[in-house]
Amino acid sequence: MKVQLRPTGTPARRFTVAWNEMHIPLFTAILFFSMLSTVPAAENVLSLRGAKLEIGGEMELEMIDSERDGRIMTDSAGDPIGGTNNSFPRMALDKIVITSKVRLASDILFKADIEFGPDKPVKLDEAWIKISDLPLNSWLTFGQADPFIHVSRKTESYPILGYAFWQDEDLGVFAGGKQGPVYWRFSVSNGRRLKDRQASEDAVFPITTDDDDNVENNGDKQIGIGLGLNHSFKAGHGIDVLPFWYTAELSPKDVAYLNKITNYSGGSDDTQTRYGINLDYVLGGFSFFAQYMGAEDGGMDRDGWYVQPSFKQKLGMPRLRSLEFLIRYEEYNVDLVPAPTDSRTWDRQALTFAVASEIVSGFKVKTEYYINDEDTGGSDVANNEFLMQLEVKF
Repeated sequence: MKVQLRPTGTPARRFTVAWNEMHIPLFTAILFFSMLSTVPAAENVLSLRGAKLEIGGEMELEMIDSERDGRIMTDSAGDPIGGTNNSFPRMALDKIVITSKVRLASDILFKADIEFGPDKPVKLDEAWIKISDLPLNSWLTFGQADPFIHVSRKTESYPILGYAFWQDEDLGVFAGGKQGPVYWRFSVSNGRRLKDRQASEDAVFPITTDDDDNVENNGDKQIGIGLGLNHSFKAGHGIDVLPFWYTAELSPKDVAYLNKITNYSGGSDDTQTRYGINLDYVLGGFSFFAQYMGAEDGGMDRDGWYVQPSFKQKLGMPRLRSLEFLIRYEEYNVDLVPAPTDSRTWDRQALTFAVASEIVSGFKVKTEYYINDEDTGGSDVANNEFLMQLEVKF
């Protein structure tokens, strides 16, 4: 941290304080929670109001190597979109997350995630209150939370569908319940705004995404419904299937965004729809996950799917508990004529190879390679990537 005092140039000799980096909140949080970690695990930590308090966190340190292709993308108005990539191998502190859970009663839980990063402001990632044990074995959650189609991706990179549709949280009311093998999900939320986002570790060749603009003040709320089946054949052998559907109206910001995409012509259509299905099958150390999603935003239709088989082998060694091997193949399609200068119109395919090494409980080393392919309407782009990450959770 560097503090610099300098005159503002006014006669009253006022001064301003310039901070090179806002690391004080991060340092304070790490110091506070590291002191809490000295409390014996067998003892309960109580909040100021006497509720039971749990503290956890996560840190991700990465080494990334990307192919070199940093061309500038522009929209239909000629304005730049996205960014350029960094083709040099580099180390990066991706994020530090501090998680707190407070058990207010046996059936009421509060959770908040605060995320820190070296090149982004402090972010409130999740904050919600969940009320359980309601009639018909149901629950209610109020606050900022993941959409119910959000899945555990196992890799550091998201699938393209994840970047596009379910990476970010939403603000609203979420409900669910289960009767036997049948379960249901329902949500009424602010909805998220359309925005550009990178679809890889580099900020290059962005796609259209549902962004967590949770301060949006409009009447265009999103309603989501899901009805699933979760059946266990025996211990370690089960299947989970969840069809889902979301609907909303496009906000004026969404319409303005769409009108700047090359080759888009939406007319007066202001509807927004998301639909699809999740499939998760587990048999011992083998698991198979697949997702299909379709989306309609005014006059732009998109769809995509991916399959992700993986196998986890427990080793039980003192410094290598397990290895998990994963392959993911995916496709993402945009119903617009592809424009070489606007990556939001491109169809995409990707193949991911990954190995997750669990060193000890709470410490993993992830090694991943992404082969990315795009139908640009012009020449090919080079944007394959290699990533190695140290992930610590406590």
